[in-house]
Amino acid sequence: MGPSTFTDPVRTEPGATPPLVEQTEVSRDTGEARVLLALGVASFLGTLSFVGLAPFFPEVARDLDTTVPRLGQVVTAVLLLGSALGLVVGPLADAYGHRRLMVVGMVAVAVAMVGIGLAPSYPVLLATSPAGGLGGATVLALPPAIAAMRFVGAARRRAIGWTVASMASAAVGGVPVLTTIGGTVGWRAMFVGVGLAALGGAWLVRDALPPDGERMPAPLRPGALWSAYRPLLRDRSTLTLFGATALRTACWIGLLTYFGAYLDEELGLSTRQVGLAYMVGGAGYCLGSLAAGGRLGGLPLRPVTAATNAAMGLLVGLIVALPVGPIATVALLSLAAFIGAIGAVGLTALLSEVSPGGSGTTMALNAAIFNLGAAGGAAVGGVLLAFGDYEALGLGLPVFAVAAALLVLAASETGGS
Repeated sequence: MGPSTFTDPVRTEPGATPPLVEQTEVSRDTGEARVLLALGVASFLGTLSFVGLAPFFPEVARDLDTTVPRLGQVVTAVLLLGSALGLVVGPLADAYGHRRLMVVGMVAVAVAMVGIGLAPSYPVLLATSPAGGLGGATVLALPPAIAAMRFVGAARRRAIGWTVASMASAAVGGVPVLTTIGGTVGWRAMFVGVGLAALGGAWLVRDALPPDGERMPAPLRPGALWSAYRPLLRDRSTLTLFGATALRTACWIGLLTYFGAYLDEELGLSTRQVGLAYMVGGAGYCLGSLAAGGRLGGLPLRPVTAATNAAMGLLVGLIVALPVGPIATVALLSLAAFIGAIGAVGLTALLSEVSPGGSGTTMALNAAIFNLGAAGGAAVGGVLLAFGDYEALGLGLPVFAVAAALLVLAASETGGS
């Protein structure tokens, strides 16, 4: 491998928007591996902080004398706060430094996890939501932003693919590990341990990421937030790619929302078998994310991104439309996940290339749009099921992915304000 490209520390004048990419050569063996490790650990632990509590709901409900639905509201609160705070975290990171905000985010994850482990009652557990929302928003939005800012070319795609794969691996491998450990030492000790691991992750981020450099940003007032997002909202090419993110997410999440019910009702799988099917699909997504930054990283970015998103959509249709058995259905899910992950990484890389705004701001808005697309996909999928059963789901969802592919191609024809 040749040298990778990192950005230099940036001195930001008052009122100025930090540049998205400034380049200086750093050899891979002295810098890239440490940066990728830090981004991977942060992405993994950030995702785990969102998904780690759900498997322990019955046990936590008994110990805290509450109910599973009330515990579900804790996760909902964390997700909603994370979505809102993410829109603030992006501009803050661009103004005050990505490494600084990443350290803050990792410490927030640690506070939330330790707080869950030590919570004596449900209200105290709910009170950890702000820390969980801040931590999740920071360490999920900023690693792709840092990867996009610190690397260029094939190295950028490799770094983005690594962060996406790390997020996917939290659900695929992290949750089973947590349940195994929790079954031995108890859920409280397990969450305290995750919190301590997050503190170690904060140290790793501070040690591994290049310094932010001396900055003198203007105070970040509410009007400054709009100023940070305004270049993105006025750039047609960027908006087109944001639209592609929403549409491809609607297709993929629309499938995943109802795939378990399909396996149960149409194919007769048990709950445990459904869980294994999702794990296989998650593994495919993880491998696809890594492949996007590997050998596939040298292929032309825009046509590969368009083709893989369209192919994912067609496979989604086949999954619920073809009368095949459970093994073939799960195999199709894994293939769709593998190809779809390549399309997701490609979209992130394209956004990092065309966006006129700061890297953190761009990726924070992209994460918010992802959440909107996910909500839309789940809602539209429900409507399709209500009016036409799973055949309608298989016919309707691919339309979103094909539309996303067309937007990716159209983005090259647009641009500017």
